[in-house]
Amino acid sequence: MKPPILIISLLAFLVSGIFLHAATNVVDRKIIPTRLFDPQFLEGDCNYHNLTSASDGKLYFTLGTHNDQTPTHLYRFDPTAEEITPIGNLSDVLGESPQEHIPHGKIHTPLIEHDGHLYFGTHTSYYEGNLPNMVPPEGRAPFSGGHFMRYNLVTGKFEDLAQLQLPNEGIITAALDQKTETLYGLTWPTGLLISYNLTEGMLKNWGAVQERGEWGRLPDEWNFICRRLAIDPDGNLFGGTDTGRIWNFESDQQRPVKYYENLNLTHLAPVQEANFEVPAEAHFFWNNWRTILWNPNTESFWGLQGGSTQLFEFKPSTGMLRSVRPLRAAKVDPLTRRNPQRTQLGFMLGPKNTLFYLAHAPAVPVDGRLEVRSSVHLISYQIDEDRYTDHGRLTTADGRRIFFT
Repeated sequence: MKPPILIISLLAFLVSGIFLHAATNVVDRKIIPTRLFDPQFLEGDCNYHNLTSASDGKLYFTLGTHNDQTPTHLYRFDPTAEEITPIGNLSDVLGESPQEHIPHGKIHTPLIEHDGHLYFGTHTSYYEGNLPNMVPPEGRAPFSGGHFMRYNLVTGKFEDLAQLQLPNEGIITAALDQKTETLYGLTWPTGLLISYNLTEGMLKNWGAVQERGEWGRLPDEWNFICRRLAIDPDGNLFGGTDTGRIWNFESDQQRPVKYYENLNLTHLAPVQEANFEVPAEAHFFWNNWRTILWNPNTESFWGLQGGSTQLFEFKPSTGMLRSVRPLRAAKVDPLTRRNPQRTQLGFMLGPKNTLFYLAHAPAVPVDGRLEVRSSVHLISYQIDEDRYTDHGRLTTADGRRIFFT
């Protein structure tokens, strides 16, 4: 079966109204017409890494929610008929009533196609500050812990493969070694590396790879959990930490997690600033990669650093990590260490060795309409020609502004 093509994950929060140009910069006048398809799920407020083009010609995606009474919903989109079909919600699938349990509010992992199935992990979305809420209201049981699951593309059936059995610990990212049929995941907020072999049917816990993870106190102990695992066609697995370290997993070793000594993601930011300070604020600046992918054309990984949105190339076979260029929208200053618009997850490899990225940019105000915190631009980078292009803002024909992705 042909592997899926991951396409840009666009979750649009919309503000209705006639669009007015408020600025005179040329970039502001570049508009990408955008069509909207409404899943009719008002409680849905987030999507992360899982808008996936599967081998059946359909698109699959999820909508999460931060409503403690509502679970994640999964959908199929037929691009020919232009129809969205709901295919399940996790409370029904897992038999956990939201009235009795804090639901599985997110699927934060990719939907990974293999052998006629889409594989994924489940996650919580019920927080107290930046941590899971350990004491749910109304006497309900806490979030029961993340599951590895799969969805059969032919039968439409879900299968529960394994559960963490760690209350309040979700699976925030996952990758699949298709050669050994092994699923890998990172948990949140602890940052445990876990694996599940599809043949053996055994879930393994390899321990924490990011010190205290997001349980740590801000700012010194806190270690932002990596949101995307990197895996190459040979099954070599890599991750990054908030301290800038890169680790490699070798399952045949007694201590399987090894950290590179001379590679560090903190060096990727475009500039150094003597007066730069990191306040005690979660997500202010993180040194992990925010997102990363394997490029078969260059036989290397390409990714974006979380704090700076700096594009980089990582080639484990030669031990090379290089900073390429900022991949920010044209109106965002490229010569600052921190990207004030933050780095997002809509990142893919397209035709002609071209990277595509959905970037946040400053908001464009519209008289008489609600303020929004940002706009969304489509960025491309042609690797072979070293060519960066900001194609402009996403907006609809009737003037609704897309401001979050």
